[in-house]
Amino acid sequence: LSRRNIISLSKQMLMCYYNSKAADRPAMGKFSVSDIDPDKCTHLIFAFSDIIENELVPTTVNDVQQYFVFNALKQRNPLLRTMLAVGGEKFTTEKFRTMAGSQENRELFIKSVIKLLRPLKFDGLNLDWRYPTEEDKQRFTELCKELKTAFVDEGTSSNQKRLILAASVSAERSTIDASYEVEEIAMHLDFINVLTFDFHGPWESVTAHHSPLFQGSQDTGDSIYSNTASALEYWRDQGAPEEKLNMGISAYGRAFSLSSNSSAVGAPASGPGEEGCYTGEEGFWASYETCLYLDGVQTHLISDQKVPYATTENQWVGFDDTTSISTKINYLKANNFGGAFVWSLDLDDLSGQFCNQGKFPFVSQLHNLLGQDKLTRYMPVFLSGFPESTTTSPPNTTLAPPTVSTAPPTLNKAPPAKTTTTLLSQTSAPPTTHKTLPTTTISPPTTTTTTPPTTTTIRPTTTATPPTTAQLRLKKPQLPIQ
Repeated sequence: LSRRNIISLSKQMLMCYYNSKAADRPAMGKFSVSDIDPDKCTHLIFAFSDIIENELVPTTVNDVQQYFVFNALKQRNPLLRTMLAVGGEKFTTEKFRTMAGSQENRELFIKSVIKLLRPLKFDGLNLDWRYPTEEDKQRFTELCKELKTAFVDEGTSSNQKRLILAASVSAERSTIDASYEVEEIAMHLDFINVLTFDFHGPWESVTAHHSPLFQGSQDTGDSIYSNTASALEYWRDQGAPEEKLNMGISAYGRAFSLSSNSSAVGAPASGPGEEGCYTGEEGFWASYETCLYLDGVQTHLISDQKVPYATTENQWVGFDDTTSISTKINYLKANNFGGAFVWSLDLDDLSGQFCNQGKFPFVSQLHNLLGQDKLTRYMPVFLSGFPESTTTSPPNTTLAPPTVSTAPPTLNKAPPAKTTTTLLSQTSAPPTTHKTLPTTTISPPTTTTTTPPTTTTIRPTTTATPPTTAQLRLKKPQLPIQ
């Protein structure tokens, strides 16, 4: 293969976020780092870390152990790249503002980034600042520039591939204009993950799909720009190279409670839909929870926006299915965008018992559509975001593969107390005793073997069964507890 052919085969990325809070979900909703299939994605991104006193730190001390397990997945796929995300939707934007507000604070942050990422074997950083204000716009540019410069210098001095730098950015045109110097930040970022979902949701008074591909016939005013195609094309037209732009794909549905007999797009809504059985947030259903709802329910295509919805009784949910995902990826390829990212791995059907389409049906479809089998063979040296070094050997690590319990869940326990969960960014400041990283060298757990597992099983099959459709629609079911 020529270099040009290798680039062509390897062009589309699939970046997959892992929400660390998923490990705390009950029963079959629980998703741990050890459940991740390392062969589905080109990049895995651990969400989220924190900023304390202008330094990058784990959200909790316990996260450090998970970082080691997370990065040990590269033993099973040496071409995999791992990144650490900082920020998110519920993150205190003032932490970003303070850190980026002076060169001194930025320098402190950048040093802490390298100090954290390198010993833990991360390959890069994902900035998820939602969102810089007009006052912060230039500061964000300076932050990106100084991070990239530091990454290049550190990679050269240490004779390692330089760290990757990515940013998650708004898909709303007004926010793009207010928050970003697009052409300038694009010079310094390896990847730009455009958050092309949650354009609409149950915080609004009428039903609408949260992640349409195109403009809808009912869109008026600025809403005509609230769609995936408009967002990606606007970023491109403002000066971001198309090969750096990644489309956001949401592995969840947004549900509304209807307030009238109407159930069409634009129907009156009284608020969010029912809680997801396992995610526990009103109006937010993981893809596997949506599968339960769709059992026996007719779906409808929003023809101009190329996305589906379903409704029954007083519930209305917009989601992505195999057809809409295929349409989005075809659009992505036709316009030569860099790839896609998915929020998030833990919202896919881990067990295969909810959607009856095998394990990880959502991410598997993206994997297949983006040609990841080819990418696994030919990827890393020539791609933007995979800086060249003097060696292309797989990483040398002493981490043993994680131990996975084979014990089935106990089914006779009472369900946990009801809690409210905010999925898209569930970060909280760590205790004050954990404000800064330990001064000692970060070391992986002691192990006596480096041999990867001989099986591709990610998680043992259990005898637990998901709740019935009726349970999902009417009330939160009694959950089996693992």
